Amino acid sequence: MNGPASRAFLISAIAGAVTSASAVGDNLLLAIIEFDALPTGVRQLDPATGALVGDFVAPDFVNNGMLLPAEAIAPGPARSVLFGQPGGDGVISQYDETGAFIGAYLGGTPDPNPVDNIRGMAVSSDGFLYTSDWDDTDDIHRFVLSTAAPAGTGGDPLGIFVPGSQASPGLDRPQAIEILGNGDLLVGDIGRQRLVRFDTQTGALIGDFSPVAMTGSITDIDLQPDGTVVTAEDGSADRIRVFSATGMLLDVFSFRDPDGVHRLPSGEFLVTSSSTFAQGKGLFRVSAAGTILETIDNTRSYGAIELVTLIDGGCNEADLAPPAGSLDFDDVLAFLTAFGAQQPAADLAIPTGVFNFDDVLTFLTAFGSGCP
Repeated sequence: MNGPASRAFLISAIAGAVTSASAVGDNLLLAIIEFDALPTGVRQLDPATGALVGDFVAPDFVNNGMLLPAEAIAPGPARSVLFGQPGGDGVISQYDETGAFIGAYLGGTPDPNPVDNIRGMAVSSDGFLYTSDWDDTDDIHRFVLSTAAPAGTGGDPLGIFVPGSQASPGLDRPQAIEILGNGDLLVGDIGRQRLVRFDTQTGALIGDFSPVAMTGSITDIDLQPDGTVVTAEDGSADRIRVFSATGMLLDVFSFRDPDGVHRLPSGEFLVTSSSTFAQGKGLFRVSAAGTILETIDNTRSYGAIELVTLIDGGCNEADLAPPAGSLDFDDVLAFLTAFGAQQPAADLAIPTGVFNFDDVLTFLTAFGSGCP
């Protein structure tokens, strides 16, 4: 089913059912606490100043559901937060907006496990969750955010979207990932010390993000509202770098073993470290020139920092167009476009790579159910 006739049918079928829910919600600034032979957890910071608010997920093995140190943070459906925890039975754990444990969102199973050794997560505006894995093949996976259903290329049951061996020299331990302002997927490939871009519709390799050589491991990526990209690089580099949206180097300063970075609205930076040298381990507020202005906490090692914009509503697979958490005519047009181009976003009826009337009916049902 394709072409103008199918589009006219779909529009007429749902034109009277357009509903609207609440849009994007509040921001949470979260910093991961590393292991340090102590219970792990996540700290909540003030998004404006970086000041420590308190524990978002308390370091408590028994009650918080976080039995392994988290490596990645992403917004989840219905104003929840997702934390990726690596390990042999890796899991993405889900928490509500207050930090209360909801349960396992994805994974936590013996092999084959789609998030066996998860190291990075990112959410696209069209409702997909992307993950990077240090599994045997170093793949990028994709899932429907609202349902955790696999949405890889060719209907892959584990959601494999970019095979790690794709496009020589392939990926080697992909870690930090981010969705750029232009929609590209940015991947920090720490084994090969590079930042590379992939098409979020097809998984095709686009190329290097920047002409500037990477000489360290990309441990964290911070995308700014103006499109600039901030990276933390440790290993032989030990620095924070700022790039334009097109990959041109704008600024750089040295910092020992940075594991996480976030630029505050003031232009200052939050930087984390697990180092035993130089400034030591902890969470630091740093000037734009790289001077430590405040040691916020040096009692624990810290990892990635993420500004999480909560997604309201908990909408379903029909929520294809921004704002997330809202079903309206933009979602209809997004489905029509994806269906006509046979893109994965429209492959809704048990993703198979085949686009037919079952996908249309699935969309109609999901759209008609509206947002909670």
